[in-house]
Amino acid sequence: MPFQTFMTESGFKVLAMARLGSCEYSICLYLLNCAVSNMHELITTEKEFASLVGAEEEVLHEAMQNLIDRNIVHVKVHDSGQPKGRQSLRIGLQYNIHLWQLNFDKDVTSHDAVLFPFKRESNVRYLHDRDQSDITPTIKHPLPTWKRILEAFMEGRDDVNDQEIQNAERDAKILVDTHPVDQVLIVVRHFGTRIPTLSLLASAWHHYQTLFEEETEKVDILEARHKHIELDHRLRDSVELLLQQKQEMKLTDEEVSVLEMLFNHRHPRRQLFWAYQSRGRYPHLTEFFAQNSFLMLPVTSSGTIFKKKPHQD
Repeated sequence: MPFQTFMTESGFKVLAMARLGSCEYSICLYLLNCAVSNMHELITTEKEFASLVGAEEEVLHEAMQNLIDRNIVHVKVHDSGQPKGRQSLRIGLQYNIHLWQLNFDKDVTSHDAVLFPFKRESNVRYLHDRDQSDITPTIKHPLPTWKRILEAFMEGRDDVNDQEIQNAERDAKILVDTHPVDQVLIVVRHFGTRIPTLSLLASAWHHYQTLFEEETEKVDILEARHKHIELDHRLRDSVELLLQQKQEMKLTDEEVSVLEMLFNHRHPRRQLFWAYQSRGRYPHLTEFFAQNSFLMLPVTSSGTIFKKKPHQD
């Protein structure tokens, strides 16, 4: 869909940097609003359109002509026999932003290229196949830097046409010039097919960086939780083995009670800390404490200290 292509190619950011006049922006935004409702062309007159965007007819006519000259808007005139201003016009936005004629001032630098999914030879250096740096592989990374990004991006994408591949190659070269390659590779591999185009990644780099940090923090928490559960199971397995051998090991009732507490408790490694403090009372568990002491979670606010029951006279 042309409008969807406009969106994924960062058309709004290109439009924002196009340095148009207020009336020109009003025209473009009005046409984009129509496009959201699947009305990609508007049939109207200059007089009626001027009223819709809140501009004088002369101002609208000049703005329309400028947008037509820059190939941002296309217009077809009908009823050419009608007086000027009353002619029927079919107006639509040119969704292919690569066809836009954008006249940037000299103060635009190569750092602005991240906002544009198209080529600007005067300000951005691109690597070509004939360039020596592009064809000379390294021992560690046999592919040139931009091709590594392209390869990572294409992984898992089977329905990509030639034009999309060409666009991805162009945008991969822009990313190489504007961001550290290793950082780009980490982000591309993390999000995978959730990144529609490399152009969108370039134009929304800070958004993806923030999202990456949030998601990796969640992953770390999940991994820590998984490790915690794994160590709990490991301790319970050791305890269960001793309980199965309690008769052979001649464990006392108190030693069995300690093991059963560790096995059934929701936080066995915390309870291991408390039991360890009184390990001298459990002579048959000396080897058990020595082998599993590294699993303890030190605590100071809660827990159960096992004590011998007082003798009854």
